[in-house]
Amino acid sequence: MSSARETFLAHVRTPDLDAEVHELRLSLTNMKREALEQVARMDEQRAALVMPGLYEQLVQTTSQLAGHTGLAVAMCLSVLDEHNSGASLSRFDRELREQMSEVSQEMGKRHGSRIATMVAEIEAQRLVWRHSHEFMSWLAFRRGDERYPAKDRLERLGAFGVQPRLLEARGKVIERVGIGLSAAIEGSDRFLLGNRWRLSDGPEHALERYVWPLLSYLPPSAVKIERMRWEYDALADSDEDPDRLEGERAKLSGLLEAQLAQSLRTLPEGGNAGEL
Repeated sequence: MSSARETFLAHVRTPDLDAEVHELRLSLTNMKREALEQVARMDEQRAALVMPGLYEQLVQTTSQLAGHTGLAVAMCLSVLDEHNSGASLSRFDRELREQMSEVSQEMGKRHGSRIATMVAEIEAQRLVWRHSHEFMSWLAFRRGDERYPAKDRLERLGAFGVQPRLLEARGKVIERVGIGLSAAIEGSDRFLLGNRWRLSDGPEHALERYVWPLLSYLPPSAVKIERMRWEYDALADSDEDPDRLEGERAKLSGLLEAQLAQSLRTLPEGGNAGEL
């Protein structure tokens, strides 16, 4: 039986290796892309009616993918496809993601299938850390704003319960798929947030972009890609040439693929749940 890493790389490098897996991946990407386009054309009330059903369909399709490849490989394929397509749940606004959280928690309780329950649980935690990252970014945007002094911003973080909520969500995903893969997924989700704090290309922030990833104590592959994500954002904010940005994004995709593959070397028990 192939290892999870070999299975992942085989599907990435030979997309038509398994027609059903390939079709499920395309369906996931198209559903996310179409959902984003639909919501952009709707008012809030209409979107609130449509989104729960769309989200449940996304989780069910991810569960089907996991049934073919195993849980961890399915998550890796989904994350890499989100990066390459730009179609991610991170792009939805907070109100819609809160709705998704309610649906995901409910799905985790009522599913009879073990793999579907695990997928729903992981997706619920991803929504928690998306909320937390976006809120921290919102407060970071206001650094230096007299209306939001540091004490006020810190109190807001405490009132929202960012630390316990984020760490609890992270711990649950680590339990399912391990530290390496959890870090890879969370980093990618933060990077794909539409409303994230971007460090500028000035000298002061250049130092921060260098130091922060190193002080995260993450494995080398995670530090390298996180540093490049900060650099990419700085380039994007400096009106860099689109062709160069596209090239940098392709490099990020290569680093993400390598990071995901490395994370599959050591999985906890249950990480390959669902594999046929």
